[in-house]
Amino acid sequence: MIQLTFCKKNLELHAQSVHDAIVREYPDVEVEIKDCVDHCGTCTDVPFALRNNALVNGRDARDLYKKLERGMMVLQRPKLPGTAGYVEPEKASVAPAKV
Repeated sequence: MIQLTFCKKNLELHAQSVHDAIVREYPDVEVEIKDCVDHCGTCTDVPFALRNNALVNGRDARDLYKKLERGMMVLQRPKLPGTAGYVEPEKASVAPAKV
């Protein structure tokens, strides 16, 4: 599951359009707005969000959106064999052919 957290002040200064686009385009992503996410130096300088508690920032709103979108595509891919979270697909049973 992907969780995004936005800082309220950063939304006001830089990232409101990113928040709105994410909510519209990815309704299954959990999006939260907090008064403060303790990244005060970043907050006033560039748009950012926390994705699963990891800082993702961009040069501008468009750059942040692209980074978040790219990360969501990677995180939503099926897990590969041998990695955490991989589930072996069920094999379909095939009835024997009638001759």
